Amino acid sequence: MKDPPDSEPQIERHSASGTGNGLRLGYVPALDGIRALAIAGVVGTHYWNVPQAGGLGVDLFFCLSGFLITTLLLEEHADSGEISLTRFYVRRARRLFPALAVLLVVYLAATEGHGLRTVALAGLYAGNIVRAFAHDPLLNSPLGHLWSLAQEEQFYLLWPAALIVLLRLRRNVAPIMLALLFVAVTVWRAFLAHHGASPARLQFGPDLRADGMVAGCLLAFLRTRISIKPPGVLSALAVWTVAIAAFFSLLLPDWQVYVRPMFNLCACVLVAAAVTGTRLAEALSARPLVRLGKISYSLYLWHLPVLAAIGYDRPWTALVAAVAVSELSYRLVEQPFRRQRLRGGGGSRRVEVAAATEAHLL
Repeated sequence: MKDPPDSEPQIERHSASGTGNGLRLGYVPALDGIRALAIAGVVGTHYWNVPQAGGLGVDLFFCLSGFLITTLLLEEHADSGEISLTRFYVRRARRLFPALAVLLVVYLAATEGHGLRTVALAGLYAGNIVRAFAHDPLLNSPLGHLWSLAQEEQFYLLWPAALIVLLRLRRNVAPIMLALLFVAVTVWRAFLAHHGASPARLQFGPDLRADGMVAGCLLAFLRTRISIKPPGVLSALAVWTVAIAAFFSLLLPDWQVYVRPMFNLCACVLVAAAVTGTRLAEALSARPLVRLGKISYSLYLWHLPVLAAIGYDRPWTALVAAVAVSELSYRLVEQPFRRQRLRGGGGSRRVEVAAATEAHLL
C-alpha cells in the first residue's frame, strides 16, 4: 500500500460507542507540517544554537504524540469496544525500533565498540532517566538527544493500560483526570524549581516532561466535543498563542519551568487548527513541510550523529548529509516495516485509516 497522497486528507465520519461521536482522523497533511516545524526547531538549536527552539520543538512532538496515540486508542475502542495492548505495542515496535536499531549499529561500528554503554542506554530507552538522575554518559554524546525517545516510549508503555482503566469508569473521568494531572505536573515542576532542583532534573525528568503529552491526550478527548466556528478564529488563535509562547520562551529563558505549560497548551491549539480544516492547516500542508515531516523521525535520529561525524563547524554540509541519510532511512527502513504491518492487518479500510493516522507518529 502506498502512502496516502499529500493532497487528499483521509477523514471519515464514524459512529462511536462509549467515547462519543466524532471524526475519524485518518491522514492529515497539516500534522506532518507540524512535525516539520518541530524538527526544524530541534535542528536549529543543535546546528546553529538557536535559543530555546529545540525545547519547543520537542514539546511540540510530545503534544502531537499524546494527541495521536489517544485518538488511535479511542477509535479502536469505539470500533471494537476494547483496546488490544499487544497490537498496540507491536505496531509501535515496528514503527520505531528498526530505524533506531540501524542508527545504533552504525554508531557502535563507527566507535569501534567504545560506545556500547551509550548504545545500551539509548536502545533500552533510558536516556531521560540517566540524564535527570545519574551520571550522564549521554550528555556529550551524539546520541544524547535520544532522551526524548525514551520519554515517548515510557508514555507508550504506561498510557494505553491507564486509558483502558479510565474508559471502564464513568465517561468523563478520563478528561477530568488528565486536566488534573496537567496541573499537578506544572505545580510539581514549579515546586522543584523553587527548591533548587538541578537544570538536568527539570529538563529531562520523565515526570516533569509529561505535561506536553498529557495536554495532547486531553485534546484528543475534547476534539469531538468542542467545535469552534468560524475556523478562521482557530487559525488566528493558534498563530498568536504559539507566537506569544515562543516569544516568552526566548525572552525569559530562565523562566522555562513556568513558560512550558503555556506553550504546551498553545501547541494543542496549533494541533486543533491543523485537524480542523483551517487556513493555517492549508499552510501547514505545503509539500516541502509535509515531506520534511514525513522524514522527521529519521532526521531526528540522524541529525546529531551526522553533525558529529562531519564537524560542528560545517552545519550546512552536515544538514544536507543528514537529510539525505534520513531520506534513505525513511524509504529503506521505515516504509518497508510500515507496509509489512499493513499487509498483516488484512487490508481493511479501518486498518488502513488507522495506519494513516499512525503515520504522523514518531
